[in-house]
Amino acid sequence: MNKVCFINGSPRGINSTSKGLINKVIEMLDMQKTQSHELSVVEWRRKNTKEEDFELMSTMHAIVFVFPLYVDAIPSSLLEFMYAFDEYLTKHPCPQDYKAPKVYSIINNGFIEGKQNINALQIMAHYSTRIGYNWRFGIGIGAGEFMRETMEVIPLKSKLKQGIYNAFTVLTTDLEGQEVTGQNNIMTNPSMPKLIFTAAASRHWIKEAKMSKKTLSKRVWAEA
Repeated sequence: MNKVCFINGSPRGINSTSKGLINKVIEMLDMQKTQSHELSVVEWRRKNTKEEDFELMSTMHAIVFVFPLYVDAIPSSLLEFMYAFDEYLTKHPCPQDYKAPKVYSIINNGFIEGKQNINALQIMAHYSTRIGYNWRFGIGIGAGEFMRETMEVIPLKSKLKQGIYNAFTVLTTDLEGQEVTGQNNIMTNPSMPKLIFTAAASRHWIKEAKMSKKTLSKRVWAEA
């Protein structure tokens, strides 16, 4: 049975898009073939069992880093986690017959285009090489906030989210041990016109700001 560890790298923790995406992937996995574990970077920073978490990760067949895009890169809290894991592996050399885990990543961003995640996926690939693990591929998902807001009301199999569902199908197949030969990173997003997405996103952030569009515009210009 393949053991898979999902790392929730979002500063939002359990309330994040990342957590929702992890749940969807786990739902799609064949539990007869895989055993899933979850770690949250938010919880990792709070508790005193950090070495135990890293020991668990080193026993996995696969590790999936899931997080939001921050300025074309990685959230600082996740970066701290990754550096600490690198140090752990340096201090705890693996036996000669050790089979390094495969590494994957799912990254979501606030823009509509999934391809916005390409630089962060390249960072994850370089990191995997640095620690001696086997980078497989990553999934870049656009419209992350939309995905979070509609996680339970619009099914992943819907026409709107078919691209994400197809990407997760490739991922779960690989995690279950049926390795997909020569798989490249997958860039995907909900299937909707950019104009509609931008209009909906603008209304959402005005609502989140709890002020009128006119007042918000004045605030932005005043602080520019």
